[in-house]
Amino acid sequence: MHVRELSTTDLRPCLALAADREWPHEDRKWEFLLDVGQGYGIVDQSGDLVASTILTTSGDLAAISMVLVASKYARQGLGTRVVRHAMAQAEGTTVHLHATPTGRPLYERLGFRSLAKVDACTGALNAEPSERTKVAAQDDLAAILAFDKVVFGADRSNVLSGLFTFASRVRLVERGGELVGYAASWRPGTTMESTIIGPVVAADPADARALIADLAIDAAGPVRVDIDDKHPELGQWLTERGLTPVFRCDLMTLGGRPLPGDRHAIHAPFMQALG
Repeated sequence: MHVRELSTTDLRPCLALAADREWPHEDRKWEFLLDVGQGYGIVDQSGDLVASTILTTSGDLAAISMVLVASKYARQGLGTRVVRHAMAQAEGTTVHLHATPTGRPLYERLGFRSLAKVDACTGALNAEPSERTKVAAQDDLAAILAFDKVVFGADRSNVLSGLFTFASRVRLVERGGELVGYAASWRPGTTMESTIIGPVVAADPADARALIADLAIDAAGPVRVDIDDKHPELGQWLTERGLTPVFRCDLMTLGGRPLPGDRHAIHAPFMQALG
C-alpha cells in the first residue's frame, strides 16, 4: 500500500472512512477541503480508502487536517505514514494542525508542539443584534482578502476566494470606510443543523463579539464557535450567553514554531482543519 493523491472525486470513500470512525457526515466540509487543499490517502488491496489526510498550503502556512485511519488498520502506522507524507510536501512552511487528545501523542512523536488549547463551544447563543455589522457581498472580497493577509501574515486567497459560495452568511465591520473585521458562518454537512461560525477576524474584541452575535441570529439555531485560551474573555462571553464547551483540542505547530501575523485579532478559525 502506498500514499496517493486524493481529489474531490474521492469524496464518497472519504465519507465512508469518516463513517467507519464515527465522524459526522460533513460532506460540504470534505468537498471544500479537497478542492482548496491536496488530499493524500492509502488504499488497501480491496480498493478501500483506509487512511487519509489533507494538506492546505497558503503562502508560508500549511495546515494538516482530516487525519483518519480505518478501524481495521488502527495502530499499524498508516496515520504516521500519511502525516509524514504531508509534512514532506509542506517542507519550508510553518506547519500547523489541531489535535484531539487521541491524536496528540502521534503528532508529538512527529515533532509537533502545542501552542494553545482550543474549546469547541456549542449551543443556542442568546444575544441581541449588535448594529455594528453589516452583510458582506462578493464585492467586499478584495477588502476581506487584504485584511486577512495582514492579520494572518500569509496570503490565504486560495482558501477564501470561494468564501461567498461556501458560507451561509458573511458579515463585516467597517470604520471610517475601512474594513476592520469580518466573519462567516457555514454548515459542514448538507444534513447537519448546527452552524459553525468562523473565521472571526477583528482587531477589536467588541467587533468580534458583534460579528458572532449577528451571525448567530442569522443562523436561527444551534451554533459552534472554536475559541482558544488566548481569548478567555470571549470564551466567558459565549458561556454566559448559552454556549457550552463540548470538547477540547490542541493547536500545534511543527517544532513549536510561532504562527505569523496578529494572533490576537484571530478570534476563531475558519475551521480547525484550516486555522
